[in-house]
Amino acid sequence: MDAAQKKVFYNRVRRICTLHDIEIRYQGAPKNWRSVELVKDGDVLCSDSATDFRPLDIDWERLLNEIKEVGFVGGNPGRPKKPKPIEEVA
Repeated sequence: MDAAQKKVFYNRVRRICTLHDIEIRYQGAPKNWRSVELVKDGDVLCSDSATDFRPLDIDWERLLNEIKEVGFVGGNPGRPKKPKPIEEVA
């Protein structure tokens, strides 16, 4: 998965988390994360962790699918639709 796709899925996860008050917890140092957890009211909804010495390559698409399976959806307000012009009746 390239960086642009990772950014798309990260933004979707972030929007859902802000909408439903889900905390994204990182463990480790920036650029060397060891794990990431999505936590709601003290319960871990899903997580991803490194299994070796290399930095974690976070699979945001998998995390998005897991929180959707739990039932948290939405978070993307989308673009506001332009109202249709009102036609005058003669």
